[in-house]
Amino acid sequence: MQESLQHQINQLDDAATGTPLSEADITLTKQEFAAGNLPEIPEDVWNFLHIYNGFLYDGRCIFGIDNEHHFIYDILGENLAVNNPQPDNILLLGSTDMTYIAWFQSEKNYAIIDKSSFIVLHKFKDFDDAVKYILKIDD
Repeated sequence: MQESLQHQINQLDDAATGTPLSEADITLTKQEFAAGNLPEIPEDVWNFLHIYNGFLYDGRCIFGIDNEHHFIYDILGENLAVNNPQPDNILLLGSTDMTYIAWFQSEKNYAIIDKSSFIVLHKFKDFDDAVKYILKIDD
């Protein structure tokens, strides 16, 4: 994760984050994703989750990992619950009221997609840029 994004996130008032992930949490989650036949989480997303493990700010969210499955914005639970038209290709990473931030494994890019139609609205090669967009953080 770029240092500037981390600095910008830390400056947001009223932001909530999850407990940082341990290596054991990461290993368990990777096993659960493989068992659920979901796309692998990209390394830059793991880096984000290792520091923040989810993020909620002003109705915008980056999903976290909850191996106990106790909170609503669990990345595994969210992906298993959504009627995703291309589950082998798309991994949902966060949301707003109307959109998801997603990883397109086959294209190796991130996208902002419409929640109801899954139409791609914006594409990003970099996770940090997609997070900045969804959280409305400017450089």
